[in-house]
Amino acid sequence: MHSLFNKPNGNGLFVMADLGLTCGGQIERSMELIKTAARLGVDAVKFQMLDSSELLGDRSAEYTYPTLLKGNITENMYDMFLKLEFTDAEWLRIKEKCEEHEIGLVVTCHVESAVERVNKLDLPVNKICTWSLSHYRMIAALAKNGKPLIIDTGTIDLDDLLDLSKFYKNAGGGEIIILYDFHTSDPSDMNFSAIRTLVDAGYKVGYTPQGRRDWLDYMAIGLGATFVEKRLTLSRETPENGHWKAHDPSDFETWIENLRECYVALGDGQLKPTKQDIVDSEKYYKSAWLKQSVKCGDVICDEHFSFKRPGTGISSKKIYSNYIGKSFTRDYEKGQMFEG
Repeated sequence: MHSLFNKPNGNGLFVMADLGLTCGGQIERSMELIKTAARLGVDAVKFQMLDSSELLGDRSAEYTYPTLLKGNITENMYDMFLKLEFTDAEWLRIKEKCEEHEIGLVVTCHVESAVERVNKLDLPVNKICTWSLSHYRMIAALAKNGKPLIIDTGTIDLDDLLDLSKFYKNAGGGEIIILYDFHTSDPSDMNFSAIRTLVDAGYKVGYTPQGRRDWLDYMAIGLGATFVEKRLTLSRETPENGHWKAHDPSDFETWIENLRECYVALGDGQLKPTKQDIVDSEKYYKSAWLKQSVKCGDVICDEHFSFKRPGTGISSKKIYSNYIGKSFTRDYEKGQMFEG
């Protein structure tokens, strides 16, 4: 796995804060978001590199998005994307800020002209979104640097994925890293079990949620995702695209703590008692007690015993396997714990 995912002090779970929309294309807000993400313990942040003129053939297209305080806002898509663009000098500042806070930087390429600009940043991995999965010319250009490619799934099936993996490799690229993705609010269409299928097929698999339904993120961890992305905002009240369904720092902090706990709680998959279960078994298991007085030499029968707490004596299991049919080695009074 590429060095981006090598965590010297981590527990194996990789968490990325998505700042692509919530940065608003504002460099100072981006600096604050990076600092906040680092404080919250993320491993990397994600931005997006756009060129509105190159991306949009129809500049009259509009987009409607929800906001927390002002309801739905409709905006010209070209103008909306234009506000999210950074200069090369600003990209360098973003990279330097990430390095200062010792977190990784991932940049999603949306257009072919972004490939050369991203390559200048010398990042560990390439990244494209769902809506670029058919843009093979851009994918081929990215592959030339030989680095892994993170993709969001969404619009592709397994055959499409195999085609893309083969194409990217033949073009000189590295491995494909998957962020499981979908664009639906209908649980019957989410198909989370595909995460396990992709893990079993040998891919490194993560999950990129589309909103604030955190329980789905935790389920993704249980299915084998080891890489999770979540949108972070400084304030959900910001009347711009993407903030309404993002997490503010307080929510994000709770989410990441819960997520890491879920990951650790998965364990190694072997059925075994916890340390506390072993300790408690001495209190709550049951031991053999004499229901009647017996003499040394009497033949031991099951009917001699009742089984009561604590579990510090001889269990019913051991009575059956080790003692039935043998003889008592000493006298016992009714009500005594059997000692073997």
